[in-house]
Amino acid sequence: MLELSSSPASSLLFSLLSAKKAHGSSTFAALRCPNGSVFSITFSQARDRGRTSLPTIREAFLQMCNLPVRVVCRANAEYMSPSGKVPFIHVGNQVVSELGPIVQFVKAKGHSLSDGLDEVQKAEMKAYMELVNNMLLTAELYLQWCDDVTVEEITHPRYGSPYPWPLNRILSYQKQWEIRRKMKAIGWAGKSLEQVLEDVDQCCQALSQRLGTQPYFFNKQPTELDALVFGHLFTILTTQLITDELSEKVKNYGNLTAFCRRIEQQYFEGHDKDSSATASARCAKRDQCCQLNWKMELNSCSLLSDLGFTMELN
Repeated sequence: MLELSSSPASSLLFSLLSAKKAHGSSTFAALRCPNGSVFSITFSQARDRGRTSLPTIREAFLQMCNLPVRVVCRANAEYMSPSGKVPFIHVGNQVVSELGPIVQFVKAKGHSLSDGLDEVQKAEMKAYMELVNNMLLTAELYLQWCDDVTVEEITHPRYGSPYPWPLNRILSYQKQWEIRRKMKAIGWAGKSLEQVLEDVDQCCQALSQRLGTQPYFFNKQPTELDALVFGHLFTILTTQLITDELSEKVKNYGNLTAFCRRIEQQYFEGHDKDSSATASARCAKRDQCCQLNWKMELNSCSLLSDLGFTMELN
């Protein structure tokens, strides 16, 4: 089994795993391809809480593809990624990051959720995915980094939690500046919280109407859209913030909350206990041999050693 780990850097506040696992770990998914090869997927869980929901979305996607996923403790992997975004996959000499490229890579290995859709349905699915990314993801970033009370009481303490002072504050303010610059570029910096919540409500209304009484957004089988929507909605519903206004917008739509519960039951319940036990055991093992592995593994990995992470072969 090939595993990747890195020097400390990022995490996700609005992720399922950050709500359930300890800070400073990362998500690792081991997948066996049809040809028998094994590759790894590493999710950040230490600093980059600005990239919301990504572990949950990727985990849901992998579970829906019926691929084995297990969680282990690792420091952040942000700077291991070719795009600076997590999660990413590594197989052989290939490193792929972000949901779209990961979906295409997994599809090339024989796993796809949308093969049963016609061209019109695929276009519709992509349109709804853009809606979710433009509205829900942006709203989460706004609430996390642009709402002053949330920033001071939740975001800064959690974002910098793996690091000593003053590095924790420096990195937090650096990320805040980055996100607020992005908000200004897309025209969200001047929005009030009420306007942001209204955008979320409109997005949820559109998703609720598309879902209707179906178990999934397209027929009876999940697609990438189902994984994306679940990742955002479930973490909004389960993440404790200063105010419940964001989660209340989602709770107004009964079919969306039922959708989240259905996916949680089908793809996640029964896995968390085993994953937690495995993660704890691997964390202890890593801590015992971290220094030895660091020297030995960097010497054996010239391709990736410049990116500041270790590689383990089990």
